[in-house]
Amino acid sequence: MATARITHDQREQEVLTDLQKHFPNFAGQLVWTKVPEGQDPPDFLSRGPSGPIGLELIEWLDGKQMGPAKGRESQREAIRRILVDNWQAEYQPQNFRSAVVEPKWGLRIVPGDESALKTEFFACAKSTDESWLTNSERVGSLYYENDFSTYPMMGKYFAMIRYAGGEPHGFCWIDVEEDGGAYDPGVTVLTLEQAIDKKLMLYSTAEKRAQLNVHGLAELYLLIHGGFNAYRYNTPSGPLSLNQIVRRGADFYQAHPQRKIFDRVWFFDSLDSADEINEVLGYPTGYGRVRWLAQLWPEFKVYPGSVPG
Repeated sequence: MATARITHDQREQEVLTDLQKHFPNFAGQLVWTKVPEGQDPPDFLSRGPSGPIGLELIEWLDGKQMGPAKGRESQREAIRRILVDNWQAEYQPQNFRSAVVEPKWGLRIVPGDESALKTEFFACAKSTDESWLTNSERVGSLYYENDFSTYPMMGKYFAMIRYAGGEPHGFCWIDVEEDGGAYDPGVTVLTLEQAIDKKLMLYSTAEKRAQLNVHGLAELYLLIHGGFNAYRYNTPSGPLSLNQIVRRGADFYQAHPQRKIFDRVWFFDSLDSADEINEVLGYPTGYGRVRWLAQLWPEFKVYPGSVPG
């Protein structure tokens, strides 16, 4: 049964709940109420000593990267489904421990081709395994297969298969190439700056100011949040640390001509670790977990208890 997708309002509520769970006093002892969609801005309302307080949220995410990345993810899932389902009943190699498929990206596999593609894949794996020790094209423990002249269905959908030698490890030996290659970590800083600029310019307009004035706000806050979407679908942040990225965002905010639109601004990044994978790879429980909160405005500070991953 398919899992129902959460709404935008539900997603924002999850972010705020996560933030308050790990940093309960991030904005003081305030109780936030979600403003129903269509009645915002702001996204949340609370009441402080000086009157109503509004809280706006925006995601640290490059949407232009996300679309193509999701397409590649869907393609990976389709290949894994075709090749990995019931893999134990297929040929099991003895001389190599993994085969990583590099697809022809953007090419959807026609349902009628799936069976032939799987048959060819395991036939190719068997041939590669049996000739492993005498294969003159193998480089050390690696062999790259890109000649699919005898496997037309693989040639249609795959650019290459990378085989890595070694004894079988008992786990599934089939995988699909993840995103990689050269990238500019500065894109992550630019994405944060664009999120800041978008909200500042939007809420400097007369229309948005009028919508906010309906609530009689004494203060207006901004929360920029990251998480799984940025981790999975955007350019990696390394070698820049979260501290370096957000400090640049704070400098950008403090130099912005519309900076006084918001009274306080935070950046919150949250990512749960995959402990079942950590166990397999020998990493400690919690490895890769991120819970990191910093205030960007009116002054920069990282909150105690922040875990940058």
